[in-house]
Amino acid sequence: MIKSKVVAIGAEAISKSEPILILFDETASDRLKEVSLIQRFENDAVANYDLKVGSPIKIGEQEYQVKYLGGLVKSNLTSIGHTVLNFKELPAKEHLQDNVLYLEPHVMPVVTEGTEIIYG
Repeated sequence: MIKSKVVAIGAEAISKSEPILILFDETASDRLKEVSLIQRFENDAVANYDLKVGSPIKIGEQEYQVKYLGGLVKSNLTSIGHTVLNFKELPAKEHLQDNVLYLEPHVMPVVTEGTEIIYG
């Protein structure tokens, strides 16, 4: 299980019309920081990575289940703290993206600075 805290929220990070959250660690460029949640890991992401389809993810008080896990999620999350959390229905297979975790239920969480995220 990986634990992180949201330490910054970009001015364009949360959209009412697009139910996705883009996350990076603190090494993100200034432009990426504008459109992302910036997270700081509280434990070793590489050593504690155990995500798979069916894994739980908790964002604040809201609990989710992984419905799809893209092929780049592990390398991106453990190297640059990056993933995209998508709260929409799974699209057709040809539209799935390698850096995305599709989560259920399809409800955007309330996120503020200090929100804890638990992966797994």
